[in-house]
Amino acid sequence: MSERTLRKSDLIKHWLLGYSSETAYNYERLQALGNANAIQPIIKRLYDEDQYAEEIQKYMVFFNTEPSFIGPVIHGITAAMEEKRANGEDVSADDINSIRLALMGPIAGIGDVVSQSIIYPVLAGIAIQLALAGNLFGPILFEVGYKVSMLAIGYSMYMLGYKKGKSAILELLQTGVLNRLIEVFSIIGLMVVGNMAVSRVNVITPLSFTFTNDLGNVVFNLQEGVLDALLPGILPLLITLGVWQLLRKRVKPLTIVLIISIFGVISSLLGILVVAV
Repeated sequence: MSERTLRKSDLIKHWLLGYSSETAYNYERLQALGNANAIQPIIKRLYDEDQYAEEIQKYMVFFNTEPSFIGPVIHGITAAMEEKRANGEDVSADDINSIRLALMGPIAGIGDVVSQSIIYPVLAGIAIQLALAGNLFGPILFEVGYKVSMLAIGYSMYMLGYKKGKSAILELLQTGVLNRLIEVFSIIGLMVVGNMAVSRVNVITPLSFTFTNDLGNVVFNLQEGVLDALLPGILPLLITLGVWQLLRKRVKPLTIVLIISIFGVISSLLGILVVAV
């Protein structure tokens, strides 16, 4: 039997179809059906028609990972193992599923951090600032930037998985490349979020105190005299941290909005806090 080799087009189809892994999401097998659909170009290239059903069937097992950014590395590894299996190497169906199931948890953790804790908030933070300033480029930047980064990272991870097989993810973890990237982007993300807290939570205190001395009456403003001098932006930070604590305690968003509204009205009536102009 002649050697069966995957074409670049097969790999690209498999990679792109992998983005639909959650379109048939269900609570019994999660992404299984979507992955079984995505693997079809690989199965059809490597196996005879009478083997299609059996080979695709092995993907109808419980599977769930981050599907867009780092997750495609598992699909690339799977394609490489299928190619070896179709050409008679010592790779069984159980071996393929064992690798997939072993990697889905760690990859999900890394992928979720990259997508949800780094790329999304950084792009959203920049886009929101532009949008609030009336710049229509803000939402366009977010949508295009997110999709481009997702496709670029996802494609690179898929091809890395295909070319290096199961050793790819081990190499990434051992060299610490992913950890360094996550650390760098986490710092950027924190800077963006911190800037939003200061620039968008426009709250100051109008509290002032009058003292009488030999020179006459001296007015001491708490905001200008203490807070701005020692801890600029401390009030927006405290409010942001307070909301964060409520979220950590699983307080419902609507309840948090009500708390903020009531607190804001009372503080304003008492002359404790006002919105900065």
